Amino acid sequence: MASGSGRGYAGGGREGGLHAGCFRVLLYLYPAHFREVYGEEMTRFFEARVARARAGGGGYAVLRLWTRTAADVMKTATAERRAGSHRMEDKRKGRTIMSSLLHDLRHAARRLRRTPVFTLSALAILAVGIGLNAAVFNIVDTTLLRPPPFTDRERIVHIYQDSDDGDPSSTSYPAYRDMAATTEVFAGVAATSSANATWEMEEGPRPVAIEYTTASYFPVLGLTPNRGRWFGPEHDQVGSEMVAVVSHRTWRTQMGADPGVVGRSVRLNNQSVSVIGIGPASFNGEAGALITDFWVSISSTPMGGSFRVSNLERREDHWYQVKARLAPGVTLERARSAMDGLARRLADLFPELNEGRDITVFAHDEVRLHPSVDAGLVSAGMGVSIVASLVLLLACANLANLLLVRGITRGPEMAVRQALGAGRGRVARLLLLEALVLSALGAIAGLALAAWSVRLIASLPLPTPFAGLDVGFNYRVVVFGVLVAVATGLLFGLLPALRSARTDVVAALRDEARGRSAGRAVSLLRGGLVAVQVAVSVVLVVGAGLFARSLANAERVNPGVDPARIVIMGTNLQQGGVSAEAAPVVIDEILARVEAIPGVESAALTTRLPVQSAGTTTQIVDGYDPPSGTGSVELPFAYVSPRYFETMGIAVLEGRTFSAEDRPQTARVIVVNEAAARAFWGGDAVGGRIRAQGAEGAWREVIGVVADVKVNDLQEGPTPMIYYAAGQAGILSFTIVARTPGDPVALVGPLRSALRDVRASLPVTRLIPLEAHLGDALRTPRMIAAFMGGFSLLAMLLACLGVYAVVSFTVERRTQELGIRMALGAATSRVITMVVGESLIVVATGVVAGLLIASLAMRGIAGLLFGVGTADGITFAGAAVLLLGAAGAAAFLPARRAAAADPVDVLRGQ
Repeated sequence: MASGSGRGYAGGGREGGLHAGCFRVLLYLYPAHFREVYGEEMTRFFEARVARARAGGGGYAVLRLWTRTAADVMKTATAERRAGSHRMEDKRKGRTIMSSLLHDLRHAARRLRRTPVFTLSALAILAVGIGLNAAVFNIVDTTLLRPPPFTDRERIVHIYQDSDDGDPSSTSYPAYRDMAATTEVFAGVAATSSANATWEMEEGPRPVAIEYTTASYFPVLGLTPNRGRWFGPEHDQVGSEMVAVVSHRTWRTQMGADPGVVGRSVRLNNQSVSVIGIGPASFNGEAGALITDFWVSISSTPMGGSFRVSNLERREDHWYQVKARLAPGVTLERARSAMDGLARRLADLFPELNEGRDITVFAHDEVRLHPSVDAGLVSAGMGVSIVASLVLLLACANLANLLLVRGITRGPEMAVRQALGAGRGRVARLLLLEALVLSALGAIAGLALAAWSVRLIASLPLPTPFAGLDVGFNYRVVVFGVLVAVATGLLFGLLPALRSARTDVVAALRDEARGRSAGRAVSLLRGGLVAVQVAVSVVLVVGAGLFARSLANAERVNPGVDPARIVIMGTNLQQGGVSAEAAPVVIDEILARVEAIPGVESAALTTRLPVQSAGTTTQIVDGYDPPSGTGSVELPFAYVSPRYFETMGIAVLEGRTFSAEDRPQTARVIVVNEAAARAFWGGDAVGGRIRAQGAEGAWREVIGVVADVKVNDLQEGPTPMIYYAAGQAGILSFTIVARTPGDPVALVGPLRSALRDVRASLPVTRLIPLEAHLGDALRTPRMIAAFMGGFSLLAMLLACLGVYAVVSFTVERRTQELGIRMALGAATSRVITMVVGESLIVVATGVVAGLLIASLAMRGIAGLLFGVGTADGITFAGAAVLLLGAAGAAAFLPARRAAAADPVDVLRGQ
């Protein structure tokens, strides 16, 4: 190693004259590591002494200097070789390298401080890029990657009864009890069911997310409450005390972290529920990042209404998610075999309900939220991560171009450094350190921006039925930010650093003196970086354009109702203290009061509005054999009162709708929509029969067919749906719909007053125009369009900044050339056209590449678009024109500035 270092030193090729060359030979008396560290410094010092000796005493003085120097070198070299050891050599070398590195680091910081405009611009670009990626990673990590805090989670499995379509779905509570009885396979089995509730607080009612859970839930997961206790076996029985455990986050944010909460009562759905514990700090609930406010015992199901209690005995109602812990020594394959056997037994015992319905067991790491939604979550997470990475790539390309330009302008400085003995590695290290310092500062700013944005995201009204998201910052995000910062610094700093380190000393000094432009290779590199920025921008702009056109198409969809003059008001009789027996009378009084309001043309109630995701019911259609082989179909449903279809503007196509005579003691009837009539009765549905699965003999006759409405979302096709008569069922939670000839907003106050006049305790859970409700259905498409639009705008700004920087630098380096052209008579417009045209060639190359990439990349979002193809010509053409126009404007500004200069002043170098 020592000899290798010596050869590298001697072969440096530096020209220091005869004295310097002889002195370098003399330095070979020192050890190799000593020559490598101090050789150049000693040589320069000796050259300076020779120059002073020659100036002061001529050749005799130089000879005396050589004599003293040779004697000193032989003496110190001998001592150095005798006293040195490999360990001391390494320590001195390490100290010297560290000292050199710190010196370069201080120099890089000073250099960045002297160019505040460049530094602040670079930090802003990095903060946005790194911050955006850190925020996205935090959400994706919390939702999809971060492992749950369960004990021995590899022993936990997910169990699902299949739906009528054969897909893993939810499980009935009686089936859960059958699974829990399989003690030879499972050490414990737990069931949970998510729901919404109203928490009556001093400042007013607040919607909360709850989970009805069995007492086995925390033991199966291996969790313990932070304070208090968990449910006991007695809490799995209706009739026991109503108890709840509050989640740690809700306790901290809504209850002030008061330890005295344990033992107190809260009012959920107008029911008093005792808080017996506080959940662990690391666990939010079944949905991970989606916050659960309270875990509620099975004994507390009466707070959800009579249907929630009866659901505990109904095998046809699949509302529960089931987890189990494998017994010691039991494998996943054995658990699956046991559940296959249970599925066969249930099919034999309850053929109408369970024939053809399998029970599927998943390992814990195979499911994040639910098999039916995990694929969509992963796709969404990958999509957001890719978009954020593209923005970071844009930032890196932009900064690489800026540093490359900056390195060219610093060519003479780098040439002088090399002329004074600095190696190419030292020069490259200096420039790379500047990039790493920038990325480190950008990471600090980016993480601060990400922390702020995560808090903002958590407070947004996201399109979920839950109260919010828990996406708090943690060390994983910080580590990710640091790694991104290092990778980013290397990505945008390495290429310019290596390019500047290869600067030819003589050529750099000569070109600086002559004001020449950079070489062809550098110009191609700068143009390539600009083309990359433009290509990435095109991909993002195309994506934003497709989502915008998809949103526009969705907004033009006919929902099947006339929403212009309708206002909706939700309420819950149970929360208002109304018993099930008194509910029919109270409902009739509410409708009478509403219809008596001046300006109300008609009013009705419904349990499900158009474009509203809600539950389904499993039905047997007389004479229809479904392809699934289960004999039943899943149908969305709603309970509606007379005049509902009239109020909503839904056309009656055949037969009749409900009347006041349709009561519990009369024949059970039903209305279906046109899609159901076509699917199950070939279009002739009136007189057909349908009944709930498991309710043998309880047939309902179809008395009418109405026009289709959008059931779950605006983008869906015709969806079969059934309507029940509200007068033939006990309804406690519903929505009043009222039509007016005037402004529906004017009915808001009178509707609220009418409800309070009937019963002051009745809550108003929702009170908005129907158009606002339909607008909420577009919240997700609007969020996606806004998300993509913001990123595409940022990409365009970065791309235009890159074009502007490159053109400005090129114009500055070509000042004399352009001055000569104008002095020889070239028109200003011609000079501008030439400069802009050359820039647009590079931009056009990036546009073409971006369009080709977009045509492939957009295929992955086909399922998210509505009414527009992934190869939409208008969108692609618009993106190309937009990028070319924006880039042309960015190139025009420096070109116009250069063309406006006085040719005489330019040629004089002013």
